[in-house]
Amino acid sequence: MQTFIILAALAVLVGVVVWVAIVVRKFKARKAFEREREAQFVAEMLRAKPAAAAPAAPAAPVATAPAASADPMVAAGEAIRAALAAGRSADAAKAFLAVVAERTKLTLEPAAWEGLGRALLAQGAYLEAAWALHAGAALAGDAAGAQKRLVEVALRAGDAGQAPNALKLYATLLAKYPQSQYADFVRANMKEQEKKVPKA
Repeated sequence: MQTFIILAALAVLVGVVVWVAIVVRKFKARKAFEREREAQFVAEMLRAKPAAAAPAAPAAPVATAPAASADPMVAAGEAIRAALAAGRSADAAKAFLAVVAERTKLTLEPAAWEGLGRALLAQGAYLEAAWALHAGAALAGDAAGAQKRLVEVALRAGDAGQAPNALKLYATLLAKYPQSQYADFVRANMKEQEKKVPKA
């Protein structure tokens, strides 16, 4: 009987160790994937910049300066694009946060929204990151991707101990996409995050 109990305990211990190893491996793989995707995005932006800049070069002194001074949102958009193209993600995030109250007036391409969202996510600005990432996917017509990004950022916010922000993002997803494939997963996670919100 004692031998059986010892063997059962060993089996449970081995199972726990294997489970922890799998979780750690998946976490590392997800981090590596995110870093690789951000690096690819920056590389694409850098490759696209010379091609876009060359034809526009003669008109740049005439067209760009007045537009930037006339409309601060145009200037912010240019600053964000330039910062992302140069690999200065923190500067892109800073430029966005300076105009965050008027973010709906900001015009960026889906790839720029994605890069900006990743930059904001790296700084722990979860609500702003979710907004930017969702905007990029929605603008590209990728409804499934838009939902996935809301879930991704909500998970990151929850892992960072920001349960209220995670709950806001989950609630946003359910309000915008009541039939989402992630709905059951989101409701389950909301229950977990609600337990972590300090009681008044």
